[in-house]
Amino acid sequence: MGHRRGVGDSAINGRTWNEAEQDLVVGDYLVMLYKTMSGRAYDPANHQRALRFVTNRSGGAITFLQGEISAVLTLIGLPTLNDHPPRWDFGDGLVDAVDRCLSARPGVLRDLTQPPALLGRPGAPILAEGAPPVARHAPPGERAQRLVAKFDPAARDHDARILARIGLAAALVHEQRRLEERGRPDLAAQIRLALPPINGQEADEGCDLVSFSRTGAPRRIVVKTTTGGPATPYRLTPAEEALRAAQPEAFVIHRLYDVAREARMFRVRTTQPAALPAAVV
Repeated sequence: MGHRRGVGDSAINGRTWNEAEQDLVVGDYLVMLYKTMSGRAYDPANHQRALRFVTNRSGGAITFLQGEISAVLTLIGLPTLNDHPPRWDFGDGLVDAVDRCLSARPGVLRDLTQPPALLGRPGAPILAEGAPPVARHAPPGERAQRLVAKFDPAARDHDARILARIGLAAALVHEQRRLEERGRPDLAAQIRLALPPINGQEADEGCDLVSFSRTGAPRRIVVKTTTGGPATPYRLTPAEEALRAAQPEAFVIHRLYDVAREARMFRVRTTQPAALPAAVV
């Protein structure tokens, strides 16, 4: 089942959004989001007034559409405006508008996924840990699936080496603090980065961190980092898949998300691929 147009603008104004109007609202949304991610102040009320003037739409209709934009951006692993939670009844026309706007602004896409403000931080972000997300919407329709495939958030985050290093540093600090708070500073001192294969020495293939449980049991941690939300897709490499199969009790995924703002994470522990959350592809 795909997304459907439910109580969108047609129910409020008696007419649907045309292509030009959707492009205007999506473009304005991306401007506000870029300012948010770069730490620049802006006045949402001014943006709202400007959109009402140029589109001749009500504030409620614009706000509704902005929530639908948040939903589309969530699917492709981009951050969203906190004031506009996702609304999942968007139509294919809006998916096309997001595609056009992002394709025309590759620099915006780059800065949203690897914000300069995040890359310029002097230290790793402090992580807040919570539970894994629970999907609360229907699977995306065919057009939205093509958009996800085009922008491929899993591949994009995997190739973002600087983002990966920031996530790894944050996960290392988080693990050390976890064991120290549980009365195991001895184990916290032994946490280390995984060793690469050098001169025939045994390597820690398939993980990023070597850590421990509170009782001293081994933990092989894979760190996956994104500036998007908790449901952003990610992939395991062949080496990570092999480690999961060989050491299922030790294998743990640390999923870091929204690292440019709130910097949150959850853990995924599994002994078989079918147990992975929907965010894993």
